[in-house]
Amino acid sequence: MTPAAKLARRLPPPLERLLQRAYRSPRLRRTVRPVRWGSLRRVEPVSRGWGSARGTVIDRYYIERFFDEHRQLIRGRVLEVRDPQYTHTFGTGVTAIDIVDIDPRNEQATIVADISDPGSLPAEAFDCAVVPQTLQYVPDPMVATANLWRSLAPGGALLVTVPSIARVDPAFSADDRWRFTAVGLAELARRACPHGEVSVRAYGNPLVAVAFLHGLAREELRQQELDATHEHFPIVASAVVKKPPFG
Repeated sequence: MTPAAKLARRLPPPLERLLQRAYRSPRLRRTVRPVRWGSLRRVEPVSRGWGSARGTVIDRYYIERFFDEHRQLIRGRVLEVRDPQYTHTFGTGVTAIDIVDIDPRNEQATIVADISDPGSLPAEAFDCAVVPQTLQYVPDPMVATANLWRSLAPGGALLVTVPSIARVDPAFSADDRWRFTAVGLAELARRACPHGEVSVRAYGNPLVAVAFLHGLAREELRQQELDATHEHFPIVASAVVKKPPFG
């Protein structure tokens, strides 16, 4: 019981009701417990470059954590979008790497294709598909996910991360279309990946979301602040979808 509630119980009933109404007043709560905005009371972000000029971009912490937690699935012949960063960092027992990119100027790309074009990837070719922060840019995430699923060999795994709370990408604002909750990502995976074993997880909390939107860096947050999770305030959602093996 709060001190105010204890005090109210000692007063005559009329005064008790008056104090209870006052305690429930939004105006009183704003007065008694004001928010200290400090340097965040601004309509422009602290950093325009996702926070990279200040240190490590915050969402990278969760993306790297996700791929590290599932490094045992990054094996055999691996497909990764745009560059082999996460396969090189977290892969175990990798025998070959293919890079898919829609941009023909990407010299690392072994497959130049739009993953949202059905059949643009070879069927049952890969043991793992590493797809970080990609589905928000494609016209049809369902078709793209189904295409990636088709490209997996039996027993393969699809590893996906997507933004939940994030600014619009200024470099690709015409193509930055979607944001995903963990529930929405799970539904997408279940529909696009028939018979797949789907596991989803979200990362983030209100403090992290505010810091990320303002372009603060990972180094400006405490470890316990980064690791705290609030299911209603994710900045990144992730999915692991495993394809059944033969038999």
